Amino acid sequence: LKPSHQPQPRQTLPFCGAMGKNLGGKLAHRSRRGTGLKFKLETYRTVSQFQPGTKIKYGPNPKSRTSKSWARYERYRKAATVGEALQLGSKLADLCWELERGQYKVLGSARSEKEEKSKLGPKAFEKALKALQSFNGPRGMPIHMHDERAAAALAVEEEWRDKKLTRVEQLAKEMGIRLESAEELEAQGIHECSEMRAQRRVADAVAEKKLKEIEKQGRQVTSEDLTEVLSLWGFAQNEGRVNVMPQGQKYVYSDTIGAIRRRTGGFGITPPTKKYPNFPKLLCRWLRDNVPGLKTKFVCTAINVNANYAAKRHRDQNNEGPSVIRAFGDFKGGRLVYWPRDTVKPRCDVETLRQEDSVLLDIKNSTAVFDGNRAHAVEAFHAGDRYSLVFFTARGYGKVGAPQVQYLKKLGFPWPTASTMRLLKAQMPKTTTMKLRAGVKAKANKRAWVAGA
Repeated sequence: LKPSHQPQPRQTLPFCGAMGKNLGGKLAHRSRRGTGLKFKLETYRTVSQFQPGTKIKYGPNPKSRTSKSWARYERYRKAATVGEALQLGSKLADLCWELERGQYKVLGSARSEKEEKSKLGPKAFEKALKALQSFNGPRGMPIHMHDERAAAALAVEEEWRDKKLTRVEQLAKEMGIRLESAEELEAQGIHECSEMRAQRRVADAVAEKKLKEIEKQGRQVTSEDLTEVLSLWGFAQNEGRVNVMPQGQKYVYSDTIGAIRRRTGGFGITPPTKKYPNFPKLLCRWLRDNVPGLKTKFVCTAINVNANYAAKRHRDQNNEGPSVIRAFGDFKGGRLVYWPRDTVKPRCDVETLRQEDSVLLDIKNSTAVFDGNRAHAVEAFHAGDRYSLVFFTARGYGKVGAPQVQYLKKLGFPWPTASTMRLLKAQMPKTTTMKLRAGVKAKANKRAWVAGA
């Protein structure tokens, strides 16, 4: 394998649009007010600069007199500042909607904080300030809305999102799946937006159909099977995977299926694993059919499911180490950059490792086994969508309750024991030499690192 080049991640945008009512069995695309809103990037940028004391002037009431919005607008059209408008019932979405339609003017000046707080009262002022500070722009934009790449990135995101929604609606109709509205999901206590919920339900239904076909035909799960299902899956906007996020990005598309250590403490099965059981069943069946040749059985407790981001250089956290990885999709590039000799302790900063000590693994065309606790990254990719699966074992897996273990085994997870994990770890090469970038010393290590073999 040739030495790699420094990976530069593709900037992609997560999505879970502010969806609303179910319109005749279709998801509400972000164009109609009240059913999911879509505004120009410039509108978001303008509203993001508002302070409670920003002076504005409303025009005549443009709403229908018979509508609730008419009475609401009548209340806040008397406002002289953004803070007053919010106090009188306006919302951030109203500020965007009405700005684009010229229903109020921004006067270009502002009251002082002291004056506005005196006018509104401390509580109302703090509430308005908090609302404005939480305004991050279009949902599904992981980079800052003022970033020069924002407009192009948003266009890429919306094209991908619309293509997926159209396919999900089509399959839902063909398979007789009724798509739920945001109100119905709220009533059921399902904490997923209707867009994500629809995508996951359809992906799970397609996975179930494929599993039945596979059993009937006596065949193995193919890469094409997984690519189709992954292209339908509704990915979460994951803010927690800070160690993989490219600089300047706020979240990535990433879900974990199976059992892991919870951020709130303890171990357990992630919610999507139980809500959509056919999805993990298909993933585990693929692993069984396609695991690379090893001298011992590969075992795991969880699967990272990722879409359209190139992870920066990192080492996994809370991973026993042995992992299986494979990428799917019609992309170009996107190989795994891996430092197989990154085993020396104490661990150095990953950025001090020399690029020439890494290897490139073409995980689009072949499945790889690697140690996730050694440094790795994803090189730049383009010309299509990229999905990846990482099968791994969470540290502390022995604390998962017996009923949960049995449930995961029924889904097809090859659950580890202390013995099987020990044998699997023995398959990982134990190299203890590594080069550092010129001029860098190993932390807390008085001796120089030996040149890599």
